[in-house]
Amino acid sequence: MTNTPEKEAVIVTVKAVPSLFDELAAATQAMMPETREFPGCIEAHLLLAPEREEMVIFQIWESSEAQSAYLTWRAERGDFERLGELIHDEQIFRTYTLG
Repeated sequence: MTNTPEKEAVIVTVKAVPSLFDELAAATQAMMPETREFPGCIEAHLLLAPEREEMVIFQIWESSEAQSAYLTWRAERGDFERLGELIHDEQIFRTYTLG
């Protein structure tokens, strides 16, 4: 058995502040190209449910370390703080090891 890093899937469910869904979706969509280009990102998708004012971010990373580096980078830039003003409830953030 090799010691290669295990790929990590991330699923984040986000509810928008009522009436701010379009703004949140647009801001998140604008971030997707940078996410896809970040070292270690294999896939990044944004799933929208405007009728529920909800979106899901789905990502696959080469390793948990790559995903962690991405989160640190976003936090240092202040991206999460800006988006936080548009988010209604606590985000549901789940990670899974790809089998």
